[in-house]
Amino acid sequence: MPITRRGLLLGVPAVGALTALAGYGRAGAARASAPGPSGQLELYSWWTEGADQNGLLALLADFKGRAPLLACYNGARSSRAAAGPQAELERRLAAGDPPDSFQCHAGAELAGRAAAGRLAPLDQLYRQQGWAERFPAELLPRLRGEDGGYYGVPVGIHRTNMLWSNPAVLSRAGADPAPRTVAELLDSARRVARSGPVGLAVGGSWSCRHLWETVLLAGVGPQGWDALWRGTGWDSAAVAAALRDLRDLLALSNPADRSMTGWEDATALVASGQAGYQVMGDWAEAYLRGTLALRPRVGYDWAAAPGTDGVFQYMSDTFTLAAGARHREAALAWLAECGSLDGQLAFNGAKGAIPARTDLPPQALALFGPYARWSLDQWRDGVAVGSLTHGVVASAAWGARIDAALTVFLADRDVPRFQDALVRAAGG
Repeated sequence: MPITRRGLLLGVPAVGALTALAGYGRAGAARASAPGPSGQLELYSWWTEGADQNGLLALLADFKGRAPLLACYNGARSSRAAAGPQAELERRLAAGDPPDSFQCHAGAELAGRAAAGRLAPLDQLYRQQGWAERFPAELLPRLRGEDGGYYGVPVGIHRTNMLWSNPAVLSRAGADPAPRTVAELLDSARRVARSGPVGLAVGGSWSCRHLWETVLLAGVGPQGWDALWRGTGWDSAAVAAALRDLRDLLALSNPADRSMTGWEDATALVASGQAGYQVMGDWAEAYLRGTLALRPRVGYDWAAAPGTDGVFQYMSDTFTLAAGARHREAALAWLAECGSLDGQLAFNGAKGAIPARTDLPPQALALFGPYARWSLDQWRDGVAVGSLTHGVVASAAWGARIDAALTVFLADRDVPRFQDALVRAAGG
C-alpha cells in the first residue's frame, strides 16, 4: 500500500513493533489473507514530518495488512497551499472537494465540523467495532456531534500540561526538575537564567496559547477550568493572578522572534542546553527520544506542569469520514484500523501518545518507553480536562477571539487589558 508524497509513490516502511510481541504478528498476517478494499484512499493529515510522520507511517504500515491492495495518499503532503494544510483543508471542504478521511481534534472542533455538515456519522461502525465499550468514558462525549452521533475515531491521547527540562542545565543552576507551583517554576527559571541559558523556551504561533492555557489551568484548577468554558469566572482574581504568572514567565523566555519559531525549535533549545525548561505537550517526548535520540531521565526529564499534578489535560486526534467521501468503503476500512488495538499500538508506540483504547493487554507495555508507561498511569489515575489550544473545549470562533486578545497581550503585556478582552471573548 503506497503513500504519495509530493507526487511520488513511497513504500510504507515495516514497523516491526507488533510482531515483536507474540500473537500480534499473527493477527496482522490473518488480516492480510483477506485483502479488503482496493482502489484509492485520500487521507488528509498534517503529520508530515518528524515523529508525527513516524506515527502516521506506523499506522499505515499496520493498515497494509488489512488492505494490501489499497493505494493511500496524504492530500496535505502534496498540497502547495501557502496558507498551510489546515487552511487548505478548510478551502476544500467549503468547495465540496473533501478528502475521504481527514484529521480533526476530538471535542468542540469535531462537533463544529459535524454541525456544519462536513462529516458523515459513524454510529454503525462504532456498533460493529464495540468502541463505546473500548474507548474511555471521559473521551466518548468528545467524539459525538450535537445530535449525539459519533463522528470521529481517536488514534491516541496526548497530555498537554507537561514540563520538559534539561537535567544537566538544571543541575548546574540548582533548579528543580519538578516544581510543584508556578511560583517555584519562576524561581527555578530565574536560577537557570542567572547561570546562562534561557529559563523557559517558548515557540511561536499556538505555542504561546499552549503555555497560556497551562498556566491558566494551574491558576484556576480543574473545576475552575471547566467553569471557564461554560462562560463563567473570567473576571476572577485567580485568572488575573494566572495572567501575571504568564507575564513573568514570558519575561524569562527566549527573546528571539517567536513568530518564526516552532515548538520543535523551542524543544531543541532545551535538548541542546540553551534553555532549562519548556511547557509543551508530550509529542515533545517523541521528538526528544526519537528524533534527537536522547535518553529519558538523562538527556531530558519531565514532570506535570507546575500546579497541575494529578490533572491530565488532554487532546485527542481523530480521523473522520467526510460527508461526500469519494471512496467511502476504503475510508471506513481505514477508520476501523485507526480504532483497532493493533493500529493504536503501532501508532502510539511511534508517535509518543498513549492509546485511546482501554483494553490494552499487559504485554503491550513492552512497546512503550518509560514516559508513555508513566503517562498511562497518569491518565488512569488523574482528573481529565480538555485542551483549548487543541480543539477540545471551545468553538473555533471563541478560540479566534482569544487568539486576538493574546496577540495584543504578547505585544503589550498589559494584564488588566488582557483579562477584560477574555471576559468579552467569553461573551461572544
